Amino acid sequence: MFVLSPMESRTDGGWILALSLAAKCGDATEAHRMFALVLIIFLFLFFCTALLHWASPGGPAWGKYLWSKNKSSSIPGPRGVPVIGNMGLMLGLAHRNLATVATSLAATRLMALSLGGTRVVITSDAEVAKEILNSSAFADRPMKESAYGLMFHRAIGFAPYGAYWSALRRIAATHLFCPRQVAASESHRSQIAAQIVRALGTGSEVRTRDVLKRASLHNVMWSVFGRKYELSSDDDSSDKEMKELKGLVEEGYDLLGKLNWSDHLPFLAGWDPQGIRFGCSRLVPKVNRFVTNIIEEHRSSEPVIKSAADFVDVLLSLRGSERLSDPDMVAVLWVRFFLFSHYFSEFEFNESNL
Repeated sequence: MFVLSPMESRTDGGWILALSLAAKCGDATEAHRMFALVLIIFLFLFFCTALLHWASPGGPAWGKYLWSKNKSSSIPGPRGVPVIGNMGLMLGLAHRNLATVATSLAATRLMALSLGGTRVVITSDAEVAKEILNSSAFADRPMKESAYGLMFHRAIGFAPYGAYWSALRRIAATHLFCPRQVAASESHRSQIAAQIVRALGTGSEVRTRDVLKRASLHNVMWSVFGRKYELSSDDDSSDKEMKELKGLVEEGYDLLGKLNWSDHLPFLAGWDPQGIRFGCSRLVPKVNRFVTNIIEEHRSSEPVIKSAADFVDVLLSLRGSERLSDPDMVAVLWVRFFLFSHYFSEFEFNESNL
């Protein structure tokens, strides 16, 4: 029998503790090494895969698709940069950048691009563009976060090909943009044209661009919402409403026109680095309130005989399966307003960029 003194016990216990800690540290070091090795292998495989995808014409998004389908692409296109693809071409004057690249690659009919993980087809040929726009195969589009938000989670312009898309197209073709409706609004356009002539013929110095912008807004308000204004009017209430509307349009175009990196890079989906989601959340309530007030005014007013019904009256008159809910009406009216208000962006674009 061996009896250990307290001092000996403490000493031997210390050695045992030291050996135990050393063994644990050794295990931890080995675990760290294994983790580092796995991470290096993963990054190496990811890098090789990214390079393989990038090597395909059109960039990484096309490469990933073609490798998964075991196909080859006959559409030429720039490779861009691994992972982000050709998103750099969308900075600045995107239309000029794309035209320059298409010409250099002799790909004016069709050119493949990668915007992050999104496959894109570009055409600079009018006949090819006509075929694409008339083909149901190109009806579905990648969902754009800003459009989805600003169109009240309906995103009419980005709605998938199906019953909802067909119903909206039928309403637009049959009621909103039919020849009868266009012909009936001819008197509106004539009156606005006469107002433009009077505004430009005053003899004083006038900025033509400002007059045309204001006239285009008046035309849109009259056709879509039934609001009639005079170009030379000094009515404070109408001027306030027009300023509010102009602010909504400009803010909306700014959000829709930005290249949202979160739309094309999945690892940014949970973030909002450009503030687009936040901007949409602020703008949507303003648009909803503005358009809903106009709908309620039309609904509560007594019916009157009009030479041409505005879009609000047309939508309120729909019955049966064509009848739309109020949120759908707000979305339809707002997207039509955006289409008609394209004059705003054209005037700003022509002055600042050309």
